[in-house]
Amino acid sequence: MVEKTERTFDWDLYGRQVMAGEIPVCKWTRLAVERHYRDLQDGHKRGLWFSEDHAQHALEFFLFLRHSKGEWAGHQFVPSLWQQFWVALAFGWMRADGTRRFRRVWEEVPRKNGKSTKLSGVGLYLFFADGEGGAEVYTAATKMDQAKITHDEAVRMVGSSPGLRRKIADRRGELFIRGKADTFKPLGRDSKSLDGLNPHGAILDEVHAHPDAGIIDVIRSGTGARRQWLMWMITTAGVNLRGPGFELHGYAEKVLEGVFDDDEFLAIIYTVDDPDKWQEPNEWIKANPNLGVSVYEQGLRDACNSAIRLPSEQPEFKTKRLNIWLSGGAKWLPLADWRRCERKGLRLEDFRGKRCWIGLDLAERRDIAALCLVFREDGKYFAFWRFYQNEHQANLPENKHYLKWAAAGYLHITPGNATDFDVIGDAIAGQRDPNDPDKVIKPGFLQEFAVEEVDYDPKFAPYFAKKLMEKGVPMVEIGQNPTTFTAPIIETENLVLTGDLVHEENPVMDWMISNAKKLTSKFNGLSQIAKDRESEKIDGVLALLMAVARATASEFEEPPGDPDGFYSNPIMVGV
Repeated sequence: MVEKTERTFDWDLYGRQVMAGEIPVCKWTRLAVERHYRDLQDGHKRGLWFSEDHAQHALEFFLFLRHSKGEWAGHQFVPSLWQQFWVALAFGWMRADGTRRFRRVWEEVPRKNGKSTKLSGVGLYLFFADGEGGAEVYTAATKMDQAKITHDEAVRMVGSSPGLRRKIADRRGELFIRGKADTFKPLGRDSKSLDGLNPHGAILDEVHAHPDAGIIDVIRSGTGARRQWLMWMITTAGVNLRGPGFELHGYAEKVLEGVFDDDEFLAIIYTVDDPDKWQEPNEWIKANPNLGVSVYEQGLRDACNSAIRLPSEQPEFKTKRLNIWLSGGAKWLPLADWRRCERKGLRLEDFRGKRCWIGLDLAERRDIAALCLVFREDGKYFAFWRFYQNEHQANLPENKHYLKWAAAGYLHITPGNATDFDVIGDAIAGQRDPNDPDKVIKPGFLQEFAVEEVDYDPKFAPYFAKKLMEKGVPMVEIGQNPTTFTAPIIETENLVLTGDLVHEENPVMDWMISNAKKLTSKFNGLSQIAKDRESEKIDGVLALLMAVARATASEFEEPPGDPDGFYSNPIMVGV
């Protein structure tokens, strides 16, 4: 290591001030900070430990760096406290085997918050000071010109740093260490060849603009020979909801909320808490951690006023200056509110013989088939779920969380490439003797509870519904439209708010709640539940809404008799 200026870093001060409420941050930033301090307490149970020495080593490397342009050109680059905090976490957290914990860093931060300078420093550290023999480090993007933006900053930093300049050489824009095989170069999807990569580190900027995950997959697939590779992805928000940027944004939220456990993924999101308050300075500071350093309130105010006068400028201001993804609709229920309604130890068998409404959202191939059982008792509603998926979908690489849920008993996997509806039918109507259909050899919900009705989406279930009716199951068609769903959406929101919806512990349903978006028409005020991506499922939410719709309606009705064959044909609601 070359000589450096001694400096003490107090990166932990940032985290402590966030926890104390002294620094305004959004929900997602706070969750990320809380995750660090929570892991300091119990991370050892998962083989994780934090090394102050490794964190300090990474931070001290920044003392070799110099700003290359602007008013600070030639001055030593000292990361802001918030930047120090995340660099310390990325390089300080370790595994039991002595390698780094984090393999992927996902960082969302608006423009002008010192992204390029910090990223250049991270890339140079991985290349020069991380102790990896023959390190290959890339600044990667879909286009070579984009990849060079951050990389050229790194080249300029080396050129302006006497200490680094003696050790690192520049050859046509590619950096290498004299006498060694280490390289640091830009990489674009349009490069002549992407074969044979063996990356130790990769820096990907503006991931929101990537049309697909091609370059990300190329980098990751080449890391197999590296013991502690690191991919640092950074971006502003955007409008492409089908690209990998928005996919990773959603994944980061779920890691921070605890829906997914991923000890290799460091998620950092700076944005506003309330997108509707985008004109308020109190929200700006949450999204811009470098406010007062490289971002100035007057500049934000001028850009905001311009966006107010010219609505066409609002998307740019919201995405690039406040980090708001411009997607349709808003999150339906905050996951924290949903989890407050969870009652650990709640058991379905304790409701035997009680009135029950069952919502059924069937899916044959790609989606998850969902059953929701709702009971009403003493002014409260109690909800339980059963989920079904076919083994073909469950074994796809992108669905590895399905197998985890299946192993824990929350998801039932049926053989083949299509979900077996007969398994679901047996769960409802009971398993019958093949030689005597009237003889139940294994009771189902129909025998265990006083099932008022099974409410279902008729799209996938006409034949299935007919078979269940023949077994005495009262089937009710529920039209899948805003007219039908608006009332139960509002009712469920109120039940969650008051705590009158009590539900079992179920990670599959937690995931689906985190996927659910509420779309409300500006013309008639009617609402519907939707999702952003095909990979995000909401079937359990729809099953819940169907059951709640009929259970709440029944509060004002007497239980129906059947003197005239009332259940000989399905009721049709909202069709």
